[in-house]
Amino acid sequence: MFTGIVEELGRVSALVLEPGSARLSVHADTVLGGVTHGASIAVNGVCLTVVQNDTDGFTVDVMPETLRLSSLGALHVGSAVNSSARCRRPDAWEAMSSKATSTQWAP
Repeated sequence: MFTGIVEELGRVSALVLEPGSARLSVHADTVLGGVTHGASIAVNGVCLTVVQNDTDGFTVDVMPETLRLSSLGALHVGSAVNSSARCRRPDAWEAMSSKATSTQWAP
């Protein structure tokens, strides 16, 4: 699950077009907390699976249809991307929900 809140503005550090897919590397640090191989990260709103990570970024594979139908197809090295890691705590949604319902609407 994702909150929809952008955690970090990352930068594309590599984009390699391969037969049948592309490999996208993003320089980031905030979203990397607890991220391992197989984790989900949203890049410009597209949920992608981490295939490699290190101390200064992560790499994901992107399928051709995703490149064609999303903003990811227009990326190039140096492009800024919105990055968000999945919710790490089970109570994250509860906390967001309580904030959203704690304010009263006044006509």
